[in-house]
Amino acid sequence: MSVTRQTSTDGNMPLPASTSSVIFGRQDYVSVLLRLIGVELYKIRRRVMSKVLGSIAIAISVLIFVVISLGTIYVLNAPPESFAPPCQGSSIPGSRPQGSPPQEGPSSNCPQLSAAQLAQLRQDALLGVSAPLRLPLSLNIIVQFVLSAGTILIIILIGATAGGEYSIGTVRLLFTRGPTRTQFLLSKLGATIICIAIGILTMSIVGILTGQALNLLSGIAQSFGFLSAAWVAHTMLYLLITMLDWFMYAAIAIFFGILGRSTVAGIVGAMTWLFVEPILGGVLRLAGSFSNGPFVDFLKSIPDYFIGNNIGALLQNQGQYIFGGSGSTLSNLHALIVLAVYLIAFIGLAWRFNERRDVTN
Repeated sequence: MSVTRQTSTDGNMPLPASTSSVIFGRQDYVSVLLRLIGVELYKIRRRVMSKVLGSIAIAISVLIFVVISLGTIYVLNAPPESFAPPCQGSSIPGSRPQGSPPQEGPSSNCPQLSAAQLAQLRQDALLGVSAPLRLPLSLNIIVQFVLSAGTILIIILIGATAGGEYSIGTVRLLFTRGPTRTQFLLSKLGATIICIAIGILTMSIVGILTGQALNLLSGIAQSFGFLSAAWVAHTMLYLLITMLDWFMYAAIAIFFGILGRSTVAGIVGAMTWLFVEPILGGVLRLAGSFSNGPFVDFLKSIPDYFIGNNIGALLQNQGQYIFGGSGSTLSNLHALIVLAVYLIAFIGLAWRFNERRDVTN
């Protein structure tokens, strides 16, 4: 039986000898990286935590619209008289001339509405309360929950992935298998991007379909008057920006996971960043409202360079074409530059620590 000796991708470390029946596959840089991404996805898929987090994400997408549909159910079961406008009775001081006797029966300010008019008022209320179940408002609602609860879920998932190798002590074994440390880091980033795309698309589709199904209770058909090529293009950008939001905090989780060499460091570090930013932004704006001056203006401008505010600006600038409203005071160019700097800093520092750190236990 012949024996074949392979070499690692960097050409320095020989791989263990194997028989000719073992197929290593192509050993170029990209091929090895793609196989490592597949390995990372396999590990994520096999973890119980991943299945639990995925189930929570789907449950959130469904429960949001179940709660919203309660308003529709209430309107359908409420008596028609409850939708009549409030009555301006004559008992209000000054509404009846002095010396005139009190009016008997219904006041002239409380007109009696016919059954058709009450039905129309009920239908108007039903149209408004069920609107979040239909596009395009249902897209806005599901994305808002994706940006809040969904971000927490992706931080937990990626933080465990990044710091898990250090927590269980397998990182040293991985680095002796042949691929470079950079390939292992890039494989985690690649698997993160795939998980983010799958997670956001799944939550969005499940949420929108749930809203459409519950909208059947209202009896109001989905209108597609808003649909156009421009609307679809802006919607795709809207979802890509949502994916960018998840990737920003996933990159933070990877950085802290490598820095702290543990799952806890990755999750806690990214969670802290997620919750501290809005609190600090509110404090800075509150402090700036009590005085004026160059230093105060500087403090009030600091939140314009936070991750959450720049993601919000990108979403608002696209949302005005999808849902209406006005754009953000921050330009798309400003937001993209700020987010690019954050990504370069976090991924660059993670690469530096990953390359230079001694991983012996």
